[in-house]
Amino acid sequence: MLQHFAFRKYAPRCAICHEPIIPPEGSQESMRVVAMDKSFHLDCYKCEDCSLKLSSKIEGHECYPLDGRILCKECNLKRVRELTAEKTTTES
Repeated sequence: MLQHFAFRKYAPRCAICHEPIIPPEGSQESMRVVAMDKSFHLDCYKCEDCSLKLSSKIEGHECYPLDGRILCKECNLKRVRELTAEKTTTES
């Protein structure tokens, strides 16, 4: 019980849900993803645009950050295209 309290008090907080990242019941180890100096629960580590669960183990599901956002490859490319189109339109 005391150990669980310590985990909750000192555990890093998820950047998405803001809950502490603590070990599951009966375990001593917590699993988290750290990206852009932020911590995430494995289930919270998703593309901010399409909610695709990100993973470095699956091609195309890696994290492609852009402007402080956690994005999948497709959403990153889409945003880059939009930003490029806006810049081209503005410069014309």
